[in-house]
Amino acid sequence: MIVRKHGIAVFAAALIASTAALAEPVKTEAVVTSVSGNTINARTVEGPLTVILTPSTKITQTSGIAKKEAKPLKSLLPGLIFTVSGDMQGQTVTAEDIRFKERDWRTAVTTKAGTVEQFAELRQAIIDGNEYVIREESTVYFKSGSAVVGESYKQNLRALAQKAPSFGNYRVSILGFADPRGNAAANERLSQKRAAAVSNYLRQTGSIQPGRVLSPSAMGEGTAAPGETAPTTADEARRVVVRVVTPKSQLTQ
Repeated sequence: MIVRKHGIAVFAAALIASTAALAEPVKTEAVVTSVSGNTINARTVEGPLTVILTPSTKITQTSGIAKKEAKPLKSLLPGLIFTVSGDMQGQTVTAEDIRFKERDWRTAVTTKAGTVEQFAELRQAIIDGNEYVIREESTVYFKSGSAVVGESYKQNLRALAQKAPSFGNYRVSILGFADPRGNAAANERLSQKRAAAVSNYLRQTGSIQPGRVLSPSAMGEGTAAPGETAPTTADEARRVVVRVVTPKSQLTQ
């Protein structure tokens, strides 16, 4: 009986050693198809790939030439292109390092793979003018103290809504502004109401998928949208800027 146990132990040790010997270092590019716990199901040009994350796996987002930022597992969205380094056995990689580009992450979010938190981050990136290009734009002006969309602007909004789907992977950014007169907090609330009114009208046109309209943003008073010429009068300041944007990496769509 003792001999048998010893024989089994020797066999198990030999099996572990031979299995470890089969593991090969690898670095490959893949795209996330789904995530379950600490397992990423992905696809490479060669076919399906399973990526196993461990507590020591490093997940890094890169942007520009040298900027790197550690990211959590939840950043690995379906549709995200990434590079994994680790030990490979068969079609499974135990990951040591996972890296992806910020612009690829933003593209993954805009294909409806993101959470509410990630969409908020995406919306802020659009507000800041990062990684996106304006494909269509319309400005709606308001009367003092009003958040009612004038009839003269509805035709322009309908035309924008009808054209937006032609841009492929698009999002609609809506920024509300107020003039500098009066209380700043009240002006911010008013700019939010104006942005919400325009957002509601766009959704009601039936031409835009609701999920592609980002939450309207209150910009308050005395600010301008990225690339926008700052208003010079109070009449010009009471406005909502509507933009159809797409990722710079999606310009061909």
